[in-house]
Amino acid sequence: MITFLIILLIIVLIFQIRSLRGRALDSVSYSFKFSKHLVEPNEKFELISVITNESRLIVPFLKVEESLPGQINILDEDAIIRPEGRGEIKHCYSAYLMPRSEFERRVPVSLPKRGLYRYSNTMMVCGDFLGMYGEWEQFGSAADVVVYPIPANLDRFQIMLGGFFGEISVRRFIMEDPILNIGVREYTGAEPFSQISWKHSAKTARLMVKQFDYTSEPVVSVLLDISGGTSNITDIKLVEKCFSLARSVCEALESKKIQYDFISNAATANALSGWSYKSEGLGNTHLLSILEGLGRASHKPRESFAVTVEKMKKHIEGNRSLICIMPERNAKKQQLVHRFTELKGGSILFIFGEDANE
Repeated sequence: MITFLIILLIIVLIFQIRSLRGRALDSVSYSFKFSKHLVEPNEKFELISVITNESRLIVPFLKVEESLPGQINILDEDAIIRPEGRGEIKHCYSAYLMPRSEFERRVPVSLPKRGLYRYSNTMMVCGDFLGMYGEWEQFGSAADVVVYPIPANLDRFQIMLGGFFGEISVRRFIMEDPILNIGVREYTGAEPFSQISWKHSAKTARLMVKQFDYTSEPVVSVLLDISGGTSNITDIKLVEKCFSLARSVCEALESKKIQYDFISNAATANALSGWSYKSEGLGNTHLLSILEGLGRASHKPRESFAVTVEKMKKHIEGNRSLICIMPERNAKKQQLVHRFTELKGGSILFIFGEDANE
């Protein structure tokens, strides 16, 4: 019995000496990511942590503390959570690693509100074999998740939208498409000289003009404004309503198969490149790029409304209908939009955040 205890003690001492040799965390690598980059409010997704032991020695004890956004909901009842300052929480757990092995931890979570959420960093302590000593080290890994705005309740806007969509559908058959020539007809005096067909005019001894098919596809511009009045400050609740309205309007255009472009003066977190203007398009990729920008957008405008309208004039060519989403009624801003539609033609629909349901 004594011999067995001596042998056991020797083995323990050997492991203890080897665990104290060098820096154990030098052989440990760590990575962190979210299972999804884009999610709906309260949608379930996962935090995925992977710790790898690259050495031939056992790592007997690891204590891990992951810094996460304070708004995150950990859906694992057994998870250990500790509140921290700066609006963060610590997600704590422990592990051990066999030689040349990997430890993966998946935790279900959700986020309740629109916005950009970033993983901060992880602190890890590696203990010796007997748990008498430990060294802390910080690990970082770039990871973020974007939560879309919730869809707005468009019940009270359905009549407005229905009338607007009906009007642009009628305009589709009023506007001729100059690419599809289906014949000629007699000149009435209202057509421009560029449409006169001199060849057919010579044959018939009468002025004849080219006749085009009525197949021009309607395109709508969606303008999202979050700027305030003279103070340029808007109530945050109204801005959030505007983000939700912008999402629902774009989804309504998608359902009607109407092409649309998108422009906004909302600044985006992490400087999402190219989001302030999205050229005309249709389909899931086009919609998701706009929704990601709406998720990242801050409550502060990047520029004044007048500057945004001037930029819109440069981007948009030809006849174009417009849906303008604003936090609240503003006669000066609305006059700027009316001048734009007088210049470009097309219909206009104003939707105000102050009219939206909670």
